[in-house]
Amino acid sequence: MLLQRISNSIALIAFAVTLSCVLGVAGVAHALTISPARVEVSGDPGTIVGGEFTLINEQSAPQTFYASYENFTAQGETGTPSFSSEKVGLAAWLSTNPTQVTLEPGRAIKVPYAITIPATAEPGGYFAAVFWSTTPPSTESVQVSIGAKIGMLILLRVNGDIAEAGGITQFDRNDHGFFYTSLPVSLRYKFRNDGTDRVEPRGSVVIRDTVFIKTTTLDANGVTGNILPGSVRQFSVEWLKHKAPQPVQGFFNTVSYQWQNFALGLYSAHLKLAYGTQGLTASKSVWFFVFPWQLVICIAVVLIVVLKGGSVLLKRYNRYIIRQAQRSPRDVDHS
Repeated sequence: MLLQRISNSIALIAFAVTLSCVLGVAGVAHALTISPARVEVSGDPGTIVGGEFTLINEQSAPQTFYASYENFTAQGETGTPSFSSEKVGLAAWLSTNPTQVTLEPGRAIKVPYAITIPATAEPGGYFAAVFWSTTPPSTESVQVSIGAKIGMLILLRVNGDIAEAGGITQFDRNDHGFFYTSLPVSLRYKFRNDGTDRVEPRGSVVIRDTVFIKTTTLDANGVTGNILPGSVRQFSVEWLKHKAPQPVQGFFNTVSYQWQNFALGLYSAHLKLAYGTQGLTASKSVWFFVFPWQLVICIAVVLIVVLKGGSVLLKRYNRYIIRQAQRSPRDVDHS
């Protein structure tokens, strides 16, 4: 029982700490605005490159913000950055002037930054962030941040002989299904970057119907996402004509939705990408089948009613013609 109480207390404390951290992040995100959120720069080894960004104090009171610099790599396949406080690479080459600013409410300031690229820097991509926080950076070898922070991503390309390699590792239906009863059809692909700098794949997904007539063309990288060196990133592409304002419920609502997003039969999706500075390309295809059975049932019922009604009317008309033809001459009105 005692162990259970201790366990419950620890869990409660952990929850409270987590909640306070989440609220702290949200507070600073609204307290400070940094623009732009991302910059891309390039330079030769042994040179200094840089620019400037804007800080805006969104709070109702004066606030002091402190700068820190961290490298980042790709975390997982979503493109989410994972930061490291180790002072090597771009985080060690990066500086701002000043490193500490005090802003009055609603005031903005432009802060210059500089990147001193060593003469021995290898060509390729380097990635870091300039963070601003309400707490000074730790001077310890292991930095423990107790405050929230907001930052600007810096993507640096050191010019030179940059290796470019990679390609599509997977292209399939997002839910791994072959049959669909209606749109949307969600597709996904994974791209691996085996080069030494980031790549931004550009291209399209072309949807063709059963007889290979082009139905639509979709942007393969609508989020303009980059893939960092040595990582794999997943992208999603969705084929949908008209989005429903709310979840579709009920048979006839489904029929109406399927009519607005009409698709029937076997389809192919062809992905073609271009990437890098040397005109590299990659492509893959996938197939799927769309059968809106609710809509098909309604169309079949309507056709049956029309054909049946037409048949009945035709029979009545034929009987009328026959009766008219069989009338005797004395039945004809000569008046």
